[in-house]
Amino acid sequence: MSFPEPSVQANATPHPAVRLAALINPLSFRMSLRDRAARSAARVREHGGQVFEVTDLAHIEGALAQALRQSVEYLVIAGGDGTLQGAVSYLARHLEPGRMPRLILLSAGRTNYVAEDIGTRSHFLETLERCLTTPAERLHPVDRPTLKLEHPSIGEQHGFFMAGAMVDEVIRYVHRWQAERKNWLRRRHAASTAGVLSIGLRWALRRHRFDLPRLVIDTDGLGHLEARCRFLMLSSLNHDRSLVDPYAQRGQGPLRITAIRAGAKRLPLRLPGVACGRFSPEMNDESGYISGRCNTILINNLTSMTLDGQEFDLDGDHPLEISAGPVFRFLRP
Repeated sequence: MSFPEPSVQANATPHPAVRLAALINPLSFRMSLRDRAARSAARVREHGGQVFEVTDLAHIEGALAQALRQSVEYLVIAGGDGTLQGAVSYLARHLEPGRMPRLILLSAGRTNYVAEDIGTRSHFLETLERCLTTPAERLHPVDRPTLKLEHPSIGEQHGFFMAGAMVDEVIRYVHRWQAERKNWLRRRHAASTAGVLSIGLRWALRRHRFDLPRLVIDTDGLGHLEARCRFLMLSSLNHDRSLVDPYAQRGQGPLRITAIRAGAKRLPLRLPGVACGRFSPEMNDESGYISGRCNTILINNLTSMTLDGQEFDLDGDHPLEISAGPVFRFLRP
């Protein structure tokens, strides 16, 4: 891709011809190592782009508000899943679908769940360089809709993976566990895995008890579940490159959901198959399983969830409404 010159400095007013902007989170895990934030910013500026350093939601929204005063064709997002979640939420709320920039997502976080799905998880500096130097028509487009979440406690939020019940509790535990670590492990890729093993060991030793929420879940086409739930996961991703894809191949629609009640029939024996998306016909809402594709989801009594790793607390007196949001186009080499 070729971009207008000269390059635009960070936080400067964008030139009307600028078509490239970048959100770079220097605090995200991989970006904080080996001077990668400065190197990424330099490469974007070399191609005429405007660089915004963002470290929290206020920075993300302020940067996008400034960048979108002019037309932006390509938006580089160099951060973790949370940086992406804040960016797509703002874009979905403020832009018509026809004005959405094409996204170049770099895997600069720790888990990089979305980057793995679209194929840009590895070698993010090389990926950036290839995206910036390859003609746009030769880049591979990957389209993904967002999960659109609506609730009085959070307004309208967009993301690609939502977790509730035990999955949400594990994610929050790992966040706290990592924040409390002051040793070398905190700066290693294995920190998330170590956090999961920590809570698993505590549970096995009966030092941790999971709080299983009693939820009422309604879907269009996959059934109804009213019970204490052990697992709750929603996604709009395909997971083609992942070893874990815990959604049944049934139903129609852009949303994917798996919800499993506590005490679901033969759950311990079925867990390995569930992780790979193997659901038999008898694993349905009557036996404590909802899994597959649908168009709309309504969840009552939910008070806690994470969206792309971002923690949200909800008023359980109001239902969480989930539908498909706008489709974002990601570019990869």
